Amino acid sequence: MEKKHITTLRDVCLKAVHCHFCLQNVGAGQILDLPADLLKDLLPFMNVCQLDELQTGLELKGVSTYSAWMKMYRKLVVREQQRTFATSQDVQEEVMRQMFAQFLHHPSNESGLRSSIRLPTFLSTAVKYVSHVRLSRYIDPLVSLLVEEPLLSSLEKTVELLQFEWVGPHVSQDLAEVLNFLVHRFVDHGVVKHLILNCPSPNFLTSLFKERCHRYKPVIPSQPRESLMNLMSDEDGPCNKKLRWDKTACSVLHRCIDFSPGCRTPCQDLKIQSLEVAVDNTEHFLDIFDLLPTFDSLTTLTLKTPYRYFFPIRMIEEGLASALVSLSSRPHRSLRHLALSLLQRGEPLCALLQAYRELKELDVEIFMEGKRNDQGKMELEGEVLLERLSVNMGRKRHDADFLVKVLRACPHLLSLEVSVMPLPRGHSQKVLINTIAESNVGLTSLCLWDLNLSDCLEEIVEMLRVCKLEELHLADCRLLEGAADKAESLRQLVDAVKTVPSLRKLTLSNNGLAEGVHVLAQLFSGPTPSLLEYLHLGTNFIQPADLLRFAQALSSHPPPRHLNLDISTHPRDCNFTKWGEGLDKLRSFCHVLTDNWRR
Repeated sequence: MEKKHITTLRDVCLKAVHCHFCLQNVGAGQILDLPADLLKDLLPFMNVCQLDELQTGLELKGVSTYSAWMKMYRKLVVREQQRTFATSQDVQEEVMRQMFAQFLHHPSNESGLRSSIRLPTFLSTAVKYVSHVRLSRYIDPLVSLLVEEPLLSSLEKTVELLQFEWVGPHVSQDLAEVLNFLVHRFVDHGVVKHLILNCPSPNFLTSLFKERCHRYKPVIPSQPRESLMNLMSDEDGPCNKKLRWDKTACSVLHRCIDFSPGCRTPCQDLKIQSLEVAVDNTEHFLDIFDLLPTFDSLTTLTLKTPYRYFFPIRMIEEGLASALVSLSSRPHRSLRHLALSLLQRGEPLCALLQAYRELKELDVEIFMEGKRNDQGKMELEGEVLLERLSVNMGRKRHDADFLVKVLRACPHLLSLEVSVMPLPRGHSQKVLINTIAESNVGLTSLCLWDLNLSDCLEEIVEMLRVCKLEELHLADCRLLEGAADKAESLRQLVDAVKTVPSLRKLTLSNNGLAEGVHVLAQLFSGPTPSLLEYLHLGTNFIQPADLLRFAQALSSHPPPRHLNLDISTHPRDCNFTKWGEGLDKLRSFCHVLTDNWRR
């Protein structure tokens, strides 16, 4: 028989404390005067606000709050997305951020963590931890709350990332005006450094980047809005009352326009450091191009379009390139990182790099469609300062002459990532590998994904002998496809890798290594073993016998440094006994990452 839990007087008292615990009446000092053992028993009955106020004092008394915060965190985040934290302060900050986001976007979802807390108390506690706010049409019931002081003023001091979701024709004018006002307060009067705009309307882009605050005049609703929830009244009890769309909220909207043409507090210059804009019509980017030369503080610009909506070549070559030329002439320019998707073709990259040679990082997604431009427009004269380049070519077969031209003009390149670049029949990636070996010897990180390198072994070996790589990722590159002697080809690659003493990470996933995987154990043999710290061999169809043979070979000359070995994603229909034997042997000198399969 199961033993029934007997409720003790102590349990009754602790539950009573949970219901009537109020730091305003008792005081934190009196609570912290209690014995440490009793404080530990009280932890599970404290809400987030009480725990936050007592956090420092509890830690000084040797009472860890980590488990209490983690219990709250697990209630807020689904198991698949949960992570671990180093300190109680780290998990405390995450709990506060999660609860504030839940309040903002799911106000009717009264979780157990918030049901016993009056809303003003919670907001005043959580606001200092909020660094990211997402505004969207779905916060309609809360807009009047957000514009209230002192909450808005407090958020202005902490929010550094503002994410604005689509506001379109189906959103009421009143709500659109209030959302515009909130963006104005955060951007023009706050400390926002990172701005994400997801499918904003053209009118919103115009007001944000052209009109700014000087023409902003929110509309005062003439009728009360019963749909809004009144969550602000401490006197009226817990947070389940109805909010009225009253004149108090409306009057706040006008505080910024009491004195025409600007605000009572002068609007600061735009201090956005990173801007990400995603629209469904590329014509909406024209306003951004017009204003780009004035964004002195901007370091990162990301422009996105939905799948199969492309940036027209002329818009890039004339619109964006012209804006970059104007920006390059300004003495206090800061732009260093540009990300674009989707480009119709790759040739305009040369025009962009020619227009702004100080660009350090470039990420592009190219669909490769349409006729190629005249070859003369593809030339890139002189050197550029680019240090990191990431190119995703899509799955359209086309030669990539433009990429070779770009690489030849980037002798300072440190990181290169090329993904999904299928070539027409009869073409080879040898030109790409040779160009890297000739023009980009300073690379420290090279990632090639889904490229057919089956005929490029000699070129890869030569490239490794001249480059100073720290990371090499050759994923799904069909390295051994068509090789007469796969083991010998793999030995040549191993010998070349060992000539790179700086290499710390190597990825050979999805290359069909299979029974040849044992050859990789030679990486750590001989007088000059590799100093690899990470080796990714996932998705290579390694069978248990192959894994065991690899482990045995590796045990005779183990890695000189502790190796992180990834062998995830392999056939499930295998001999788990032999597979487990191989894993056990590997774990004696490696940290092995697997899929955690069971019998």
